[in-house]
Amino acid sequence: MRKRNLLSIFFLVFVAASFVQLDAMAQADGGGKRMKNEEVYFGVAVRLNAINDSPVSAIVPELDGVIEVTNVTMRPDGKAEATVKERAPSSAAYTNKSTRLIFSPPAPGDRNQRWIWEQFEENRKFYSVDKLFPYAKDELGKRKQLTVAGWNAFLGAINKQGEAASKALETAMAILKTAPAPLTGVKSARTALAEAMKENQTEDILNAYRELNQQTEAITTLGDTYTDLKANDAYLRLIEEFKNSVNVTNAARKGYAQSVAAYNESLLRLPFGLVAYGLQFHKIEANISEE
Repeated sequence: MRKRNLLSIFFLVFVAASFVQLDAMAQADGGGKRMKNEEVYFGVAVRLNAINDSPVSAIVPELDGVIEVTNVTMRPDGKAEATVKERAPSSAAYTNKSTRLIFSPPAPGDRNQRWIWEQFEENRKFYSVDKLFPYAKDELGKRKQLTVAGWNAFLGAINKQGEAASKALETAMAILKTAPAPLTGVKSARTALAEAMKENQTEDILNAYRELNQQTEAITTLGDTYTDLKANDAYLRLIEEFKNSVNVTNAARKGYAQSVAAYNESLLRLPFGLVAYGLQFHKIEANISEE
């Protein structure tokens, strides 16, 4: 009788161990479902959609343009570990950076059967996705604000350049008793610039700036044509102020273009590229070069 009881106990222990092993195997296989590469994009998009209603259908193609899924493995706890890599090359040392993302399997009853993004890796440590959202929003917000500040500095410099040109030419007109040729172009450019800034029309602002710039050489070489101007200290001082204003504008233009390039670059880099589009951060067109 005692021997029979011992056999029963051993049998029950064996059955229980078998169930534990089967359960572990099922968990390791994601409850019978393995995560596919394309499901990584949807898993990230679903998480973003949950915080600000960004359409999953819009987020997925944006993510596909930023990251490439290079590997997906199933963990013993039933979760999926995906390795993603930046698509866009970079001159930075961390070009084509890779990182890992952790996803939980689809919830029971989820008809869409979508994996949910839970964690991201940074500096070889895993963090909750909840920590990435505020950090990315704050950091990308700061970088975007730098582009706004750079644009405003550029506009201010253009205005000062136009003002300096007008002062130099009006002084030249008073000395020569006739209107210098560049004066008409400068007046036209300043009028167009004021109207464009009033309407906040970026393309028109840049066109007015280019029109103003076309007069630069004619203004700076005006003294070579009229000897009376070379002998006038007031005029010479104003010409130097104009030249300085051109240098300031060039520096402001370069600063703005660089701030836009830096912001746009961050949208392509990990980890910001994972959430940028879903957090309503989009590429900015500078429409003007550094040079």
